[in-house]
Amino acid sequence: MTDRDLSGPEFTGETALEAAPVELKLSFGLWLAEAIFGIFTGVAIAVVAGIIPEVVGIEDDDAAVAVSVLIGIGVFTAVIAVFRIICSVYMLRGRVWARNTLTILGLLGLVGVWSELQTFPGVAIAHALVLLVALVTLYLPRSNAYFRAPFPASVPN
Repeated sequence: MTDRDLSGPEFTGETALEAAPVELKLSFGLWLAEAIFGIFTGVAIAVVAGIIPEVVGIEDDDAAVAVSVLIGIGVFTAVIAVFRIICSVYMLRGRVWARNTLTILGLLGLVGVWSELQTFPGVAIAHALVLLVALVTLYLPRSNAYFRAPFPASVPN
């Protein structure tokens, strides 16, 4: 194995943003933006949960259950968004597991866009386009080459 075969931030001393191809930088930015909106969405769901019983007109145990469920959904949404940020950072460093995880989360997100399309069609189309571009750029030829490059843990001494 020659020095030309070894690439990536671990070998070159570059930061991940310098070493990654443009396609992965674009994907990283899209995943990051999508995750930040996910965090805002989760927080908004959790905050709005408190006024839902008054707006809908439910009381007592039903109100407590509704608020608890909505807060749980909001927290879950925010946690998954933070997980996407973590995965996107590792994806930028060339980790295949992170690319696979983001692919699964992106495909699940595209399935979720279907229900979003019923209520907010403009937002749903924008969300679908962001996810599609982020997913496609993960598998372009230069991105594949970056993920296939060996890392220090896999290089024999």
